[in-house]
Amino acid sequence: MTTGSSGQPSSRTRCGEPLADEASRDRRLRSTRTFPGATRRLTRSEDASLAWRIIAGGTRPGEARGLLRAWLGWEQLAKRLWPVREIPGAPYGLLCLRIARHHGEPVVLPDRTIVAPGAILGELHCDNRAILELVSQRGNPFAAFRQDLKSLSNWIERDPLGRQIEAIYACTILSRAAYRLGFTVREKPVTLRRRLEKLFFKGLLLLYNQEGLARIHHGSTVETYPADVWLSRRELLRRYHDRGKPGLNPVGQAAAEQN
Repeated sequence: MTTGSSGQPSSRTRCGEPLADEASRDRRLRSTRTFPGATRRLTRSEDASLAWRIIAGGTRPGEARGLLRAWLGWEQLAKRLWPVREIPGAPYGLLCLRIARHHGEPVVLPDRTIVAPGAILGELHCDNRAILELVSQRGNPFAAFRQDLKSLSNWIERDPLGRQIEAIYACTILSRAAYRLGFTVREKPVTLRRRLEKLFFKGLLLLYNQEGLARIHHGSTVETYPADVWLSRRELLRRYHDRGKPGLNPVGQAAAEQN
């Protein structure tokens, strides 16, 4: 006779439930992650949530605490090792620029631009604190990005160094936003490096987002691996050079784009 943990006959013997009904009940138990007894196994999302609570350690938007101080420390060290410059004339300063040479295989972009090894790139980096401040003032960062890219296109057109830049490049977890801005998104194989980059970007998302810890538990961005995004010089000028109205704030720019 089949018995349960209490020594009483099992529900199958006692009640004569069909096997199909019992299997259905077992599936419901598994789907809701409820387990008999005083303890239960944590789901994967709960494990991740607990891990990020430990890492965050009381972090507030823009104020690192606990282990998340390491993210802030690396961010500051990276700026010293690979200095960036402000984009001249950028009204919101959400983007910074580093001049670098392309290493690796040639990259062919949709407008047939070929970025060969050794080509001069404009490597974009976000000023996360500036983005946080803009959002806290109810500004529209997407519209502000467009204004900063407009300033970048103007600088590339007239500056001797800017004229040598063949393409704009960035590595970001915000690939959907980059695509909306006109960038070509190139996914990379999931390697150990990409996994570490994903961990780092999720930490930055936690640190510089108003929602804090809650932000990394919803939406698809947090489960996205960082991707390389590209914009050729030609496409940058086509999209942004001498377009828009100077001095328009992000909220006003967003409204203008909808009209």
